[in-house]
Amino acid sequence: MLTGAAAILAALLVSPGAGAGPSRATADCGLPDGAPLWIDYGEGSVKPDVRAVLAKPGVIVATSGTALPATFRKAGAATTYFELHLPNIVGDTTAPEDAATIVPAADALYAKAVATTACATPWIALNELQGSQVAPPWTPVYAAYRANVLTLLQRLAERGAHPALLVHGDPTFAGDAALWWRTASGSAHLIYEAYYDAPKMYALGPLLANRRMRLGMRNVLAQFEAAGVPRARLGFMLGFHSALTPGIAGRQGLEPTEAWLRVVKWEALAARQVATEARLQTLWSWGWGTFGADSVDEDKAVAACTWLWARSPALCDAPAMAGPGFEASVVEGQIVVPKGATCTLPGARVWTRSIDRLARLTKDRHAALTAQFARAALANVAPVDAKAVLAVEARAVSVAFKGNRKAYERALTQRGANDEIARGVIADELRRRALATSVAGTPRTAFDVIAAQESTAVDNAICLGDELPGTGQPLALGNARDVGTVPLASALPFLFRDRTAPVAPSAPAATRTGKTVTLTWQSDRAADLAGYEVFRTAPGAATERVGAGLVGRSTFADTGSVAGTTYAIRAVDTSGNLSGLSPATST
Repeated sequence: MLTGAAAILAALLVSPGAGAGPSRATADCGLPDGAPLWIDYGEGSVKPDVRAVLAKPGVIVATSGTALPATFRKAGAATTYFELHLPNIVGDTTAPEDAATIVPAADALYAKAVATTACATPWIALNELQGSQVAPPWTPVYAAYRANVLTLLQRLAERGAHPALLVHGDPTFAGDAALWWRTASGSAHLIYEAYYDAPKMYALGPLLANRRMRLGMRNVLAQFEAAGVPRARLGFMLGFHSALTPGIAGRQGLEPTEAWLRVVKWEALAARQVATEARLQTLWSWGWGTFGADSVDEDKAVAACTWLWARSPALCDAPAMAGPGFEASVVEGQIVVPKGATCTLPGARVWTRSIDRLARLTKDRHAALTAQFARAALANVAPVDAKAVLAVEARAVSVAFKGNRKAYERALTQRGANDEIARGVIADELRRRALATSVAGTPRTAFDVIAAQESTAVDNAICLGDELPGTGQPLALGNARDVGTVPLASALPFLFRDRTAPVAPSAPAATRTGKTVTLTWQSDRAADLAGYEVFRTAPGAATERVGAGLVGRSTFADTGSVAGTTYAIRAVDTSGNLSGLSPATST
């Protein structure tokens, strides 16, 4: 037996079927033209009422056998093949099949798929890769399993099929795993199972739920792309199963029916948005079958109708089938912004042109977006008098440039700014001072007020491509965004000529939950406090800064902490001045 994953993968590159190029995009087999192709599970486990919803022109059904797919095609639907029991062909992670059996098994599978679809170039869904999360170095047994899967994909592609390998869980892309994914995508489409827990999504409301689902899918795409897998070889399967088993997502008992249908609609709209932007070729659905008492659900037919309706009302009349409680809006929670805007937030817009202009100063478009978003979120919290802005400008010209206006404007130009940008920076500073004055004598600080206002604004914001301002914690922890403050005044130091460093913070409190350490501290009352930098020192390692950008609130979660790690923070003001480090703390 081969002794390592690398040797097995190297052998696969010259194994039978490895010479086949990527499977061709196709509009044959009765499939609709265009992308994405929406392919819905329709095996014999799907009850007749749900089949009746799927059996119509414009729908693609994934099934097996011959009689059932012929019935779907007679009704006008197109058909693809669904292989529910992949281990019967390749074995599993603990007992892979003999490698010599894979090519004959692939040929047999191809023949079944051709018979099912009445097409020589069928799509074949393969359910599903085991152990996607297993990191290299792989054991010889597991490497043999992965080799079997890869040989199957390559042989099917060589025969003219379009294999689609279902992938679930938390795939790893480390080391040889990235090579495996790239090689697999040369012969197959990789379909990630993006299953969402309906009660949790419904509780978030339309805006955050749709954003959450879109960001989840975007995150998966980014990981595969970073491993070298092209977007054209990626797709998603959405899950509408009804079983109550914890952790498998789906409906999970969500009631009433109208709430469940609303989540089904959101999933369709979110998937379509991401697929359209990323130009994905396929979207799939799962969950229409009934496999036992736990998955019995009298709402499957109307849920399937809603899934079809959300992508095209011509496919099914969900409002009529669901009744008067059905929420028929197809724009709630979706990315709808005025022309020329990048983001909308309550009562304000962030205009693309203003971001592009500010990016000449920040030299970073995301920083410019964040700064413009923060400005829009705070504009009505503490209005700034235009005369006060001009007074600061005049003082800067007088003090830093000895009254030479042209020299001042040359300095702005050299930094990528102009009068308008400089006045915006001045207004930002004056607003912070006004906020600090308004909370004087209260337990709140201007920093806390700004963080709360920005948090509310970003929770209710819609941005093109879900390009949100600031930074976000890992999706596993939640949906919170930290907008924070971009220290624009540091790029134009002659406006305020501030060289006074902030006061060093006190030691943060730290609590640990598994590998996540949450730090909290008391924010400073300084009006020009921009944010904090967080540093950690793991045992035996050098001190390093963690997190991207400045932390714009008085808490931070580090998700990669090892036992014995200590933390310290330091304050940064809007002019870029740094405090000393706080005393170190540990859990």
